[in-house]
Amino acid sequence: MSSKKSKISSMAAALAVALAPVPASSIGHNDLSISQHRSSTLSLQTVRDSVAFLPIDEATQYMLNLADRMKMHRANLRIEWEEKQTEIILSNHSKETQENFESLYRHIAICESFVDAARLALKNISDKDADLKSEIVAFARSAASLRYTIEDMLAFMKSTLINPEVSKKPIDVTAEQVHTLIRSEHKRLGLDEPKFH
Repeated sequence: MSSKKSKISSMAAALAVALAPVPASSIGHNDLSISQHRSSTLSLQTVRDSVAFLPIDEATQYMLNLADRMKMHRANLRIEWEEKQTEIILSNHSKETQENFESLYRHIAICESFVDAARLALKNISDKDADLKSEIVAFARSAASLRYTIEDMLAFMKSTLINPEVSKKPIDVTAEQVHTLIRSEHKRLGLDEPKFH
């Protein structure tokens, strides 16, 4: 059995007794640090393969809190980007910031493992234990929420990068082609045909 499958099986076994994993190195760590920079910075401790087990209801709330903090960071990142309107290029930031953002990819992998473990645990729990099944589903959703939030933040950062090949190409569309597109959209939406002057 591979190491990853073994870890997922261990997590699934813990879930079956109402214990859920959380990233061990993030427990008790406040990920928002204020420094002499103009804005707050994201600071997550390194996450390797270690997890800690908490009662499932606490672990679920813990993961939801992590997701909420990531949403706050995502919102702050967007606000800062809207003010500056510059690309978010990690290589232009400090080594610590780069490492913190690299750790987000490990968080994504860990969240994926948590969801896999929940799926495995749900297969092995009888339908009679509906409360435990419900708690496991809630935990899996909290892990998925954290994963989605992190992926959304990383996708936003990537979307700020300008592709030089695309940005230098002239737009090769005629006015008539634009009018045709607008007409087809109006027709598709059931609107009156637009008039162009």
